[in-house]
Amino acid sequence: MAEPVAALEQFRQQWREEVSARNRKPEKTSSNQKARRTSDSRPERPINRPPTRHPVADIKQDDSDHHSDAEPAGGSNTAAIQQRTESLKIHDADDDEFTPTPKREPQSALEHFEHAVERESQGKLGDSLAHYRKAYKLDAKVDQSYKNKHFAAAWKSKPSDPNPSNAAVTVPSTAHHSLEDPKRVTLTFDQLINSFANSSIEGASPIIAGDRPAPCGIKKLPTEVLLELLRHVAVRDPAIYMRLSLVCRKLAYHIVTDNSIWKRVALGPEFGLASQQYDFNTDLQGREVIFQDLAEDVDEDERPSPGLVTELSFPKDTVWRDVFHNYPRIRFTGIYISTVNYTRPGGASATAHTWNNPIHIVTYYRYLRFFRDGTCISLLTTNEPIEVVHHLTAENLNFVRSGKKEASGHPLNFTSSAPALLRDSATSSSAAPPPSARDVMKHALRGRWRLCHPSLDGPTPTTDASANNHQNTQSNPKPTMSPGDLHIETEGAGPRYMYTMHLSLKNAGSVRSKHTAKNNKLVWKGFWSFNVLTSDWAEFHLRNDKPFFFSRVKGYGL
Repeated sequence: MAEPVAALEQFRQQWREEVSARNRKPEKTSSNQKARRTSDSRPERPINRPPTRHPVADIKQDDSDHHSDAEPAGGSNTAAIQQRTESLKIHDADDDEFTPTPKREPQSALEHFEHAVERESQGKLGDSLAHYRKAYKLDAKVDQSYKNKHFAAAWKSKPSDPNPSNAAVTVPSTAHHSLEDPKRVTLTFDQLINSFANSSIEGASPIIAGDRPAPCGIKKLPTEVLLELLRHVAVRDPAIYMRLSLVCRKLAYHIVTDNSIWKRVALGPEFGLASQQYDFNTDLQGREVIFQDLAEDVDEDERPSPGLVTELSFPKDTVWRDVFHNYPRIRFTGIYISTVNYTRPGGASATAHTWNNPIHIVTYYRYLRFFRDGTCISLLTTNEPIEVVHHLTAENLNFVRSGKKEASGHPLNFTSSAPALLRDSATSSSAAPPPSARDVMKHALRGRWRLCHPSLDGPTPTTDASANNHQNTQSNPKPTMSPGDLHIETEGAGPRYMYTMHLSLKNAGSVRSKHTAKNNKLVWKGFWSFNVLTSDWAEFHLRNDKPFFFSRVKGYGL
């Protein structure tokens, strides 16, 4: 009976402890209930509490693990724990296997060049320069190796085209083209222009979609009338005539293929070869030469008399558009300017101590303007072109030479060199040129020019008009003239001197380009001074002189 009584007493004692424990927590429970919002209208949601036991705890461990855990702090257990915790220690940075090792010094030229580029990008120019020097000492073409290594993929040459561009017609071939990606047929320029033959002039589209288009009167013109209009435009201004080809295909076809219009422009007196002078027709003062010196011993048969370039000088199948663009001719719608720059040492100050010597940069300009009657104006000055070109006219030069203070009946500031326009405006009067024009034109020199005849097959010595002035032909240098050469004679520094220039017409720009402007460059070949009294020639050395380049001036007219 003792054991049941003892068990009963133990149960009673536990029950009392539970009751006393419950009696000690009512205040805390009541305070929690007041803080919690309760609603009689809806039941309280059940509270999800974490489980008191994790399912992993029910998994039975292996005997080896149980045995190892059950053992007290033994030797093997201590060694295992030390081995596990050894990997958790924080080692010194010097013991880390990822610590950067010292970089290997470059050995080859390419490595030096790569290091130099890297240092240069970082701003370390001193180290970069040292590596550059070492690289070029090892290999003089190391830069090419660097480009081939790093940039070869960007400039790989495209595979050669099996159909060259200069072929008559490029037709896709099934031998090297797949049927999935056929290549377009490439036409030559002539074939492209011929494809515009049946095109028509289309009027401008209406501004508002669906509205009636504006009337196009030129669309209804016959072809003969249209060509006559194009002829008048070409005679007035060939540049505008060429720009008309950008309007539509029909005009492009007529402008490129109509050879008669280009023949009129190429042989006409406005801009063509008929306006060129192949012999001296005036003297230095602009007076027409209508007499022959009796003391001249040259026979008429031996005296060269180059005539005008006519249609008979060319074959029948001549493309006159190429003649107009390629044949040498002087341009009258602007001025040829040569800009000369050179340096010379300056004098040091005699009253102060200086660490350097001054250097002077000298700049001056040479101007050449040509007229259709065979005369020209030459000017050497330090004034810039904007201060000179609009005053460089024959009328202003005549006014300055005459010494008048008031304008006469002719227009002094008229800038057009076209004879027809000059005659129409000769009756009008204008004011005298401004003082700035007088200051510029007082140094201008009158002259005359002639161009070597294009029919000349080979270079021949020039025949100057110096024989007309009883000059000593033995002392005359007689420069060799070839097609495209220009011979100019101008007044000298005084009445007893005369200047002779030998220039050659060239094309400025790339030789391979088809769109390079023609006849816009004058290259020096010689420059001499002739003494009329002593018949002595003196040559000017062209050490600093530069070629002349053409610049169009709208004020000169057409």
